[in-house]
Amino acid sequence: MEYNNSKNKDKVKEMDKFGLDYEKERPNYLIEAFKWSLVVIVAIFIALILRAYVFEWVVVEGPSMENTLYSRQVLLVNKIVYTFVPPKRGDIIVFKVSEGNLDYIPIAKNIPVLSSLIPPKNEIDYIKRVIGLPGDEIDIIDGYVYINGNKQKESYVKGSTVKQSFELPCVVPENKVFVMGDNREVSKDSRQFGFVDMEKIKGKAVFRIRPLKEFGSIYD
Repeated sequence: MEYNNSKNKDKVKEMDKFGLDYEKERPNYLIEAFKWSLVVIVAIFIALILRAYVFEWVVVEGPSMENTLYSRQVLLVNKIVYTFVPPKRGDIIVFKVSEGNLDYIPIAKNIPVLSSLIPPKNEIDYIKRVIGLPGDEIDIIDGYVYINGNKQKESYVKGSTVKQSFELPCVVPENKVFVMGDNREVSKDSRQFGFVDMEKIKGKAVFRIRPLKEFGSIYD
């Protein structure tokens, strides 16, 4: 009996050594896992806030901003800057443009059956340069842009600048800007769709982040 009791005591010691110690350590692992999970959640939350209100990256699509920007380059956009200061002439901005059919068939907006059959407007991002600010008179004469009667020197322009469907000369209204792409012969811009409402501006493009060999400011 004493032999069995001694054996049982040895087993209890082993359980205490390997079992109870392990049980004591388990809560520590759980706490550490919880802490790391909390860190990850907070980091994701902060990243989402920054992306929504401070910074965002966009991918250039198409040749309309050559030779300043090229298709598939990735840009960092400052989304908060225009909260404090208005856009300046020469700023490269990202703004939303609505494309769709409902504007061309106004009656369809009020008829559920028709509106369900017609594709709705989609908002896509455009990247252009600010040319005219509120109060500016814009005109294009002999391939050159004139602002308030002054011929502009635009070293960044590619191709010839010509008038399109939007009537010029024009005066930029309050809370709007006049924009154009640097590659004037292929760019779809204010010469076609008119002024851009400042409420539609998402932010100012500031840095090129890809490709890495071209990382840096997009302004000379």
